[in-house]
Amino acid sequence: MNYKNIDMGSYPRKEHFEYFKTMQYPFVTMTVQVDITDWFKKLKKAGYPLFHCFQYAVSRAANSVPQFRQRIKGDGIIEYDFCNPSYTVALPDGTYRYCMVNADQPLNDYLAEAKIMQDKALHDDHLHEEGDKMSFLFTSCVPWQNFTGATMPFPSSDFSVPNINWGKYKVEKYLALEDGQVVEKDKITIPVVVFVNHALVDGRHISEFFAGLDRELSNMEQYYE
Repeated sequence: MNYKNIDMGSYPRKEHFEYFKTMQYPFVTMTVQVDITDWFKKLKKAGYPLFHCFQYAVSRAANSVPQFRQRIKGDGIIEYDFCNPSYTVALPDGTYRYCMVNADQPLNDYLAEAKIMQDKALHDDHLHEEGDKMSFLFTSCVPWQNFTGATMPFPSSDFSVPNINWGKYKVEKYLALEDGQVVEKDKITIPVVVFVNHALVDGRHISEFFAGLDRELSNMEQYYE
């Protein structure tokens, strides 16, 4: 992916960048229970895969926020035009391989490419990632657990690739009043944790990501009709 250098002379967060860059642990982690009730029901009815569709929405939501495409390079910042997800593919022995798919294309094309790339990853001999690693979004799923918080490993304090992880969805029952009658309804939520470097990303930007995720999930419903 292509990138541009941020002009630090006019960069409005220069002071914030320099402040957090000196910290031993400059990272921010936020976990949100995302309501996927309507999206999930339509997804299942249409027979689309949950993991890849959710990852597609996550990737496009992250790319809608420029700060999620920015990376620390030396004493400055670069910004990619688009960042694709790099994720894990499980092997029969319980380990995994890395896989990267282009999310900057229509959903059905993305799903077709994901199948090809996953099959390729399953036959890789080693744990490695191809291409410019800084341009990736690191995404993963822990489908066995519903959690309320998590953190991520990082190689150094200037690590600036966003990590986005989600867990097992949860179905909760609640009572609602419809047409004068009390009815039992389902609310389906999924935990999503975002791990970013505070030198680049603030709470406002994380909130913009989650707003973008809601939007992408809603937009995806056009494919299910």
